[in-house]
Formats: sequence, structure tokens, C-alpha cells
Amino acid sequence: MTLLILSLLLGAAYPSLQSVIAQTQATTLANDLVSLLHYARLQALHHQRAVTVCHLVDGQCQRPWQTSLTVFEDRAPLGSLENADQALLTINLPEDAKILWRSFRRKAYLRFTPLGGTDNQNGRFITCAQPGNLAAVRNIIINRQGRFRVAKLEKDVLKALIEDQGC
Repeated sequence: MTLLILSLLLGAAYPSLQSVIAQTQATTLANDLVSLLHYARLQALHHQRAVTVCHLVDGQCQRPWQTSLTVFEDRAPLGSLENADQALLTINLPEDAKILWRSFRRKAYLRFTPLGGTDNQNGRFITCAQPGNLAAVRNIIINRQGRFRVAKLEKDVLKALIEDQGC
């Protein structure tokens, strides 16, 4: 009888637990991204060199950002890790996580100038901690000065963005 009651209680609590887990994963992914972007901006300011953040595949920045993100000093050609460039930090993303980056200049990377601003790349990040789950999505806006804010979007707008970008 005790096992029956316990299983009923666990069955009722399971959906709530899944929602809490999704919210926590989404918040963690967004916080990790913001921390990485702050690190990249501070490195650009501190070393007075352009610093780029992106998902590298064979030394080239690619979309969408998944698996890992790399911060590196970026000299010409932009958006690629060449011999003259120095990798500063690489972080691994959770297995199913994906970060969609859309900017004014439509580049696959985000580049900070030596003054700490973006290279005219104001835009938005949409972090997807679990594919297809709106509760696990965050929207982060970055302006030309390199400052961030987490913004709320209406569910229908967010759903359209996710479906359009494949998250």
C-alpha cells in the first residue's frame, strides 16, 4: 500500500520536476554564455586586441553554436583561428544545447574590439538547453557597446524564432 501511494505521489510530481530541471538548465546555459562573453570583452579591453567568440569547426567559425565555444585573439582573416591567433579559452556546452547567434552584420562570430565594444555586431542570442522546449529557451540581447541584457519575448514570437532557426 505504501509503494502504491508513493508511486502515485511521484507520478504527480514528475511533470513539475521536469519543468524545474528544464528551467535550471536554461538559466545555467544563459549564465555560462554571458560569463564567457564578459570574459571575452575583458580580454579585449585588457590586452587591447580584438577578441572573437564562436563555435569553431576546423578553425573556422560556424553556426549554430553547439558542442563548444572558443574565445581567441583574432587577426586577419577574421572569424578563423589561424597560426598568428591565440586561443584564450574553450568551454564545452551540454550535449543537446544550441546557441543561435543573429547579428546586424550576419557573421558566424562575435568580435570585440580593443575598446570593448562589438565590431558593429549588435544582435541577439537564443539559448536552447533542450530542443523544442520553450521553457528551456533564453533570449540575450547585446548592443554595440558590448553590453548584455536578458530580454523576455512573447511565446508566439519566441516559438517563431525557434522554429525558423531550428532550435
